[in-house]
Amino acid sequence: MHPLSARAKDREAGRASVEFLTSAIVLLIPVMFLAMSLSSIQNAAVATEAAARHGARVFVQEPNPQVAALRAEQAVAVALANHGFDAPSTLERSCSSSNCVAPGTMVVIRVGVEAPLFFSPLLPGFLGQATIPVIAQASAMVSRYGGAP
Repeated sequence: MHPLSARAKDREAGRASVEFLTSAIVLLIPVMFLAMSLSSIQNAAVATEAAARHGARVFVQEPNPQVAALRAEQAVAVALANHGFDAPSTLERSCSSSNCVAPGTMVVIRVGVEAPLFFSPLLPGFLGQATIPVIAQASAMVSRYGGAP
């Protein structure tokens, strides 16, 4: 064995673990933040879909328009709370006729929330909390029998 190659081996001894840890940290931390952010967006998508669907279903079952609106808002709030969201950032209702509880009326409920991104602590303070808006809508038709049992 040549004496220079023995010295070169001694200089490289123990560096592989340091290089591995450094590259693992540089790659692993951003991938973890990305996975957590995608999970948050998926949770918001599921929450808004469920909230819109339940809000529309509850609305079309009530013959009184004021009570129907109140119950739909409550159903949306409960569905969002089940997924960890306090209140919707967007809650809209539209109807295919002027009387939203008339038989045959199509009611559309639109719900939106802001999904937080978990890499936002790494951003400068002036950018604030990074969020992604997630919006879903659902429609239901008032039965031709209205709210009759």
